[in-house]
Amino acid sequence: MNTNSLVTSRVIRRNAAGVAFSLLLISLCPAATPDVQTLIDTWNKDKPGGVAVAWVDEQGVQFFQTGRFAKGDDRPVTPDTQFEIGSVTKVFTALLLAESERAGKVNRDDPVTKYLQVPTNPEGLARLEKITLLMLATHTSGLPRLLPGFLPADMRDPYADFTQEKLLAALATSAGSVKPPADYAYSNYGAAVLGQVLAAAWGQSYAEALRQHVLDPLGLSQTTLGLRGAAALADLAPGHDDKGTSVPNWTWDAVAPAGGIRSSARQMALFLQACLGLRETPLAASFAATAQPMRPLVGLVGSIGLAWHLTADDPPVIWHNGGTGGCRSFVGFDPRGKRGVVVLVNIAQSPDGLAMGLLRGNKNTPAPAATGAASPANLEDYVGRYPLAPTFVMSVTTDQGRLFLQATGQSQLLLVPAGIDRFKVKDVEAEVSFERDAAGKVVALVLHQNGMDQRAKRGEVALLVEITLPVEQLQGYVGDYALTPAVLLNVTVQDGGLAVQVTGQSRLPVFASAKDKFFYKAVDAQIAFQRDASGLVTGLVLHQGGRDFVAEKK
Repeated sequence: MNTNSLVTSRVIRRNAAGVAFSLLLISLCPAATPDVQTLIDTWNKDKPGGVAVAWVDEQGVQFFQTGRFAKGDDRPVTPDTQFEIGSVTKVFTALLLAESERAGKVNRDDPVTKYLQVPTNPEGLARLEKITLLMLATHTSGLPRLLPGFLPADMRDPYADFTQEKLLAALATSAGSVKPPADYAYSNYGAAVLGQVLAAAWGQSYAEALRQHVLDPLGLSQTTLGLRGAAALADLAPGHDDKGTSVPNWTWDAVAPAGGIRSSARQMALFLQACLGLRETPLAASFAATAQPMRPLVGLVGSIGLAWHLTADDPPVIWHNGGTGGCRSFVGFDPRGKRGVVVLVNIAQSPDGLAMGLLRGNKNTPAPAATGAASPANLEDYVGRYPLAPTFVMSVTTDQGRLFLQATGQSQLLLVPAGIDRFKVKDVEAEVSFERDAAGKVVALVLHQNGMDQRAKRGEVALLVEITLPVEQLQGYVGDYALTPAVLLNVTVQDGGLAVQVTGQSRLPVFASAKDKFFYKAVDAQIAFQRDASGLVTGLVLHQGGRDFVAEKK
C-alpha cells in the first residue's frame, strides 16, 4: 500500500468527489489535544454530579462530559446542561465596561459617583469620588471582598435579597474607610458596584444592558442571569457542596454582576471562540481591551486585566474561575496558541488544577504500563476494535506473533514495534500508540499521521441505519452554516433528501438516521442539527475523526 492517508484512502477508491471534502475536514483537526475524557472521568469518579468541558482551538470545538445531574436524577450531563458559572460573570461585566466605553457611554477613569447617587456625607462622597470604574474592574478600589452589613436572610441563597437600595447603603457605609487607589484585593462587592454603574450609564437594568450589549451580540441566547423570581431552568444542574450534599441553586438581585450568570459548555465555547478571535463578533475590540494587563497582582504572581487574571507565563494564560454554593467553573485561554478550555462542574470542588494542566499541556494521565510492546506474549493486550467513527473502525489482530491493523475498507497492515505501546505502520507514513488505564488495560488507540493525532476508544459502535424523513421536515435544515469565517456548509434539499456542499467543493448527500441526525456514505462523518427552545434550527455539529466542529446557521 502507498503512503496515502490511512483514513482517507478508502474514500479515494469509492468516491472521487469526496476526496477534497474529506481532506478539508481532516485538515481542520488540530494536532494532539489532551486526553480530556480520561482526565474528567477520573476527576469526577464517585462524585454525585457531573462535568462539562469545551476545548477550543483554531480548528473548532470539542465537547467532553461525564456524570449525571445528581443522585436520584440520572439525566446525563451534556454540552447544553446549564451550570452556575459564579465569578466568571465578572469577565462579562468587564466586557460590558469595555463596550460601554467604546460606545462613549462611560470612561474607565470616571468616578462611581458620576452614575450612582450614594446617600453619604460630603467627606464620604469625596472618598467615593476617587473610586473609578477601572479600579472596580481590577479589584484595586479598596472596597472589601464582601458587602458591609452582609447578613443574608437565607445562607443557602445568600445574595437573593441584596437589592439596589442595600448596595447603595453599603457604599455609604464604606465611604468612611475606603482609601482608593489600593493594591489588588479581590472584591465581589466592587464587581457588583461596577455592574450597577454600567446599568445606570445605559439607563437600563444590569440584566437588560448585559443582554443587549454583550449576550445578544455574541449569540449567547441560552446564557442567562439567575435573577430572584425568574422561572426555574429545567436543564440547570443542581448544586452539591464539597461533601456531595445537594444544595439549592443561588438567585440574585443587585450583586448579579459579580456572579449571577448561568451558561453551558456549548455557549461558553462560543464565548471562548470570540475571546480568541476565532469567531467574528462586533465585540472584538472590547475583548482585546479586557485582556490587556492593567495592574500587578501585589503579593501574587501575574497581573490583572479588566477582570481577567493573567499568569506570568510567556505567553500568559488568561483566565477566571468561579463558584457558587454548589458549582465551580473555570474559563481560560492561551491567546498566542489560540486554544482555550471551559470546565463546568456541579459540585463545590475546584477544577482549576485540571483546567490549567490542560491549557499548559501537562501530562496528567497515568503512564503506560512498562510492558514489552514487541513481545508476542502480550500482543493480545491490543487485540480489538477501535471505532474512529460509526462507519470507520480500526481492527487490531495478531497472527504468528505479529500485530496487524486493518481499517474499514482497507488492506491489512503490519504494525512494527517502535517503543512501549507504540508501533510504526508498515508501508504508510503513520504510527499507532495505545493508551492504558490505571490498571494497565489497553483502552484506546491513537493514530499519528500527517501531524495529527486521532483517538479511538476500544469497543464496538452501533451501526447507523438510514430512515426517511418528510420533505417538509427537511426544509427546516436548509441554509448556510459557518464552520469558519471562510468555510460554509450549504445545506439543500435534493432528490427528496438532504445534500451538503462545503465551500469550493462538490455537493454530497447525507442520510437521516434520526430526527436532526444525518450521516455521509461517501466520507466518514456525521451531522447533528441543533435547535433553540422554540424548535428552530440554529446550527449543526459536524462529527469526524473523533472531533466535533460547531457551525452556526447564518
